[in-house]
Amino acid sequence: MLNEKKCPACGKWTDGSKSRCAFCDSLIDPTLIAAENRKKRDEETRKKELAEENRFERYLRKLQYSDKWYHKLFFGILNVFFNIYMAILSFFIWLITIVSG
Repeated sequence: MLNEKKCPACGKWTDGSKSRCAFCDSLIDPTLIAAENRKKRDEETRKKELAEENRFERYLRKLQYSDKWYHKLFFGILNVFFNIYMAILSFFIWLITIVSG
């Protein structure tokens, strides 16, 4: 056959027109292998990011995407208090910069 490729996993020659090896069912196309590796790497990165979140961040994320009305209300109240805190903090920073010249 003219269109054969060597499988990188098992080392056997297989039909090159297909994307998977006929013997071990692994990918034989280098672009598909790279895409699969990139997908696995992105998934591992996402898992690592989720593991690094602390409990409070996970709780806020749970509140934010919840369908229950009282979760949305509590998240909205927390959001309002956070915005007020940031506004006060920004005001004091602005005031200090104005006073200092």
